[in-house]
Amino acid sequence: MENKISSLTCQNCGICCRNFPFVEVNDREMTALENFTKLHRNEFTDPMGPTYADGHFLKTKANGDCLFLKVDDGHFSCGVYEARADICRNYPVNEHHWKWCNENRI
Repeated sequence: MENKISSLTCQNCGICCRNFPFVEVNDREMTALENFTKLHRNEFTDPMGPTYADGHFLKTKANGDCLFLKVDDGHFSCGVYEARADICRNYPVNEHHWKWCNENRI
């Protein structure tokens, strides 16, 4: 099954998953991602502060894309769609997200 990024407002541009470096994930979300990917959370998260006890952000690729964003011939999909974080499930959730989404679509 192809896991296209989708919502009622989504244009499948993937901008929400690119150059959006501070996607905070909680313990429940990390556990879901661990179970889905079979990776340890330290492999897909970075600490928010000096230690992991300060919280976690999802890692990004060198180009700023989410570690789990897949790009195939200009089409974007989520490699962990079924286990994605709440912020990803609900995006855009606030005025800043709507503005980012609308101004940066390709």
